[in-house]
Amino acid sequence: MKTTDAYRERLLTELIEHSAQIDALVIESRQAGTNVDTKLEALRAKQQITTKKLHQLEDSDINVWENIGDGG
Repeated sequence: MKTTDAYRERLLTELIEHSAQIDALVIESRQAGTNVDTKLEALRAKQQITTKKLHQLEDSDINVWENIGDGG
C-alpha cells in the first residue's frame, strides 16, 4: 500500500470517528436536555480539519497525474 493510500485511509477513519462522536453528543444532548455546544464545536472543527486534509491529499494526487500527463 502506498503511503498516500495509508494516509487517506487514516484520514477517512478519523472522519468517521469524528462523525460518530458528533452524533453521540447530539443524541446525549437531546436525551439529557444538556448543552454540549462547546464539545460539538470542537469536534466539528476537528472534522473540518480532517476533511480539508483529505481534500488536499486528493488534489495533490490529481496534480501529480496532470504533471505526468505533461511529461513530468
